[in-house]
Amino acid sequence: MKGDSRRTIIAAGALVWRVREDSLQVLAVHRPRYDDWSWPKGKTRRGETLPECAIREVFEETGKQVMLGQVLPSVSYTLQNGHAKRVTYWSAETTNTAHPALLARPRYRLAPKREIDNTRWFTVEQARKMITMPSDLKVLDTLVKAYESGRLRTRAFILTRHARARKRSGWRHDDLARPLTVGGARRAHQLIRLFSAFGIRAIHSSPAARCLMTVQPYSTTIGKKISTHDSLTEAAHEEDPKVAAETFMELLASERNSVVCAHRPTMPTLLTMLEAATRKWTRGRLPRKNPYLPAGGVLVAHVMDTESGPRITALERHLLI
Repeated sequence: MKGDSRRTIIAAGALVWRVREDSLQVLAVHRPRYDDWSWPKGKTRRGETLPECAIREVFEETGKQVMLGQVLPSVSYTLQNGHAKRVTYWSAETTNTAHPALLARPRYRLAPKREIDNTRWFTVEQARKMITMPSDLKVLDTLVKAYESGRLRTRAFILTRHARARKRSGWRHDDLARPLTVGGARRAHQLIRLFSAFGIRAIHSSPAARCLMTVQPYSTTIGKKISTHDSLTEAAHEEDPKVAAETFMELLASERNSVVCAHRPTMPTLLTMLEAATRKWTRGRLPRKNPYLPAGGVLVAHVMDTESGPRITALERHLLI
């Protein structure tokens, strides 16, 4: 036998939740082929990020448009054919038709009845009895723990480093005008559905062209203007990092689903501010090594607002695809 033909199948899904009569409920799907109840999920498509996949699979299997909340534990298991499968789950809530996640998604099709023939809202107690795979219940446990601790409903705060720009050495004009490369522009368009999956409505950026070009496609898609902040430029940060930190913290506390596009040299300062909002119970980790995020990389912080200020419940990173 030449080599090992087994591979890992990458998939994503969501635990869609709601509260009715003070009771947490979760949405499950029934698959007639296996006669089982599970969470909506499915394999990624080429060029698709995991959050995009989760949004699409929930819609195709349940007909519901959702916005992703905090990331939940991944589930790994071996299929009958010997391949490994890894599913990343998010918490999610249904959204209305004006939501950015709906505006930015392509046209999806509902799964045929031979794949999904029923969907049902279960209470937690019902779900523990009806969900077929024990590993799926571990994801439910995390959701329930977040709900019981008052940390389930959060807002998304995204920090992204601008996509790949033209090299400084080959640019003879003002550095603020240095644009993205062709590949960088392509990454900017990839970010549209990634940002929309988390319901981003407020767009903030350094006024540098490379930062503005990174978030402009999303701005155009949802019809929201970009707010620029001079304190987030490389030069302003070098002159006074404290002002950049203050601006960033004001944005973190703005109580809106937001994205902030900034530069590599500002990352240590901005990540220090995010670290101050984490606690022992925060799931996920901040990047620790330079360059912290690659060009076009994304860090999503799931934030809850408290009387003491914003607190981060979970963190996740999305790099190049």
